[in-house]
Amino acid sequence: MKQVKLTKEDMERIKNTSGSSGPKPEKKANVGKIVLHVIEALIGIAYIVILAFGRFFFPADNQFYQSFDLFNALNPIPIVRSLSYVLMVIVAATILRIVIGGLAKNKTITKKTGVAIIQLLGNLVKYLMVIIIICLILSALGVDTTAILAGLGIVALIIGLGVTALIEDIVAGIFIIAEKIFDVGDIVVIDGFRGTVVSVGIRSTKLADVGGDILTMRNSSIGSVVNLTDRQSCAALCIPIAPEESLARVEEIIRNAHIENIKNTCDKIIGDPLYLGLCEINAKGVQMLLFIAGCKEDFRYDVERALYHGLKSIFDEQGVKLGYTLTAYDNEEE
Repeated sequence: MKQVKLTKEDMERIKNTSGSSGPKPEKKANVGKIVLHVIEALIGIAYIVILAFGRFFFPADNQFYQSFDLFNALNPIPIVRSLSYVLMVIVAATILRIVIGGLAKNKTITKKTGVAIIQLLGNLVKYLMVIIIICLILSALGVDTTAILAGLGIVALIIGLGVTALIEDIVAGIFIIAEKIFDVGDIVVIDGFRGTVVSVGIRSTKLADVGGDILTMRNSSIGSVVNLTDRQSCAALCIPIAPEESLARVEEIIRNAHIENIKNTCDKIIGDPLYLGLCEINAKGVQMLLFIAGCKEDFRYDVERALYHGLKSIFDEQGVKLGYTLTAYDNEEE
């Protein structure tokens, strides 16, 4: 039995008619993110205000403010100085993430650089923020970070020799982004799986199929890739005609039926639908006729269904008998 293909619009239509009530988890997650961003913004504003105008509120000899002020090196309290470092890095990282997020939404920029490389910059900012905070806190507590960083370099080298798979994933991810094999939002076929690229990370890539299922694969495990977004796609159908039907008669019906008018029923068809001729005769004598229509890859299944509907209507009106494709059960009977 042929697998039924559903588009994202079909899945959304099913969800909307399922009768579910109450707030959706996605909305709750969005509210949580908004609250978190508001808190980050308030903390950042308070930090900047204290640094800029704190001298008007605190006495000149106030040790708390002296410790909080990063430009004052007079005997700071380690904990307060560490807190100031943390806030400074968080504010700087938040500003950078906002800028990077704005760049990712700018289509003019993403056409040249790609969304994936901008997302990679966002991830690097996140990891660097953690490393910088740790180093600054240790420095504020009087720890010699130079010796620690040198030691960490040796440890990282030893660990790197034991995690070659991770290194392979990172290198493969960098090459995917640098060579622009695919980008976020592209529709691709990777090792037989067709889906939309959701994210390209340092270690893994995520694809979503038309049903919303997410496939996560390691970058180093990605083999053959077909990027369907780089070119105009097409919907191709093989319509089975009964063995007793005359091919000449059926083709005459197709010519007189003006199948190009099918595009009037589906605005996602690009150009005119075409009949390409006989493509196969199976063991039962069923004649397979090939039809194609240009479209964007996103709408291929919509166009396929429009073609099926239009051609079936034409054949029904003209009394053309349809056949059937062979199945594994038919082959066993033979």
